[in-house]
Amino acid sequence: MPDNSLQGLGVVVTRPAHQATAFQQQLIQRGARVLAFPVIAVQACEDLQQATERLAHLADYDAAIFISSNAVQFGLELLDAPQRTQLQQLTLGAIGSKTARSLQAAGLRPVWVPAMGFTSEDFLAMPAVQQLANRRIVIFRGEGGRELLADTLRQRGAVVDYVDVYQRICPKNDISVLKHHHDSQQLGIIAITSSEGLLNLLTLLGNPEWIKTVPLLVGSQRMATTARQAGFTGQMVIADNPGDEAMLAALSQWAQEFSR
Repeated sequence: MPDNSLQGLGVVVTRPAHQATAFQQQLIQRGARVLAFPVIAVQACEDLQQATERLAHLADYDAAIFISSNAVQFGLELLDAPQRTQLQQLTLGAIGSKTARSLQAAGLRPVWVPAMGFTSEDFLAMPAVQQLANRRIVIFRGEGGRELLADTLRQRGAVVDYVDVYQRICPKNDISVLKHHHDSQQLGIIAITSSEGLLNLLTLLGNPEWIKTVPLLVGSQRMATTARQAGFTGQMVIADNPGDEAMLAALSQWAQEFSR
């Protein structure tokens, strides 16, 4: 029996275009009307000199931590065959199960992976990373990431270096399309998977008041707090995490309750 739990619901998908396909297909299969409106674009860093220099000494590290699936993708693209072999000999960590799966898909075996959650706090709560005296750790990440992970690992005795392998930018979009959907009452809910993306959405639109009344589907309580602080007053649907499965589950439950 087909699942029509989202029949006719207009859902704005704001994920980066290269990461949105699977989620969009699942929405369409459930009857939703999808509007792709990416608010973050991901690309390789313009200046990779520091990353290249650090990766030349990859064998000097004891462990490598990947912040995200993007860190896996863009980080591995920088490695030559000998460096890939060196990486396999390190203790590998992943911030969340999605990042771990990306490493596994590349033939790598992550060891430090939180059983639950997807944040730096979840990673830092693991028993395996409490005592790190004199361990050398390299963190693959995007430019301008949070400092909590590295700072805490250093407090626990580790020597930590960053390798910035990608950057997030605010893409150009045709904002009239979103406004048209709103004016024609086809804008049911906006799916947001990062606080940065939410703020980019406001920047792209010029921070209008009309967008702040539209219901939001967000991937964490932290994103919901950011939305409220930014002035959003509409309904807030909070998923357990920003992954496709959790977002879809929260959206389906909300849609069922909303239709009663």
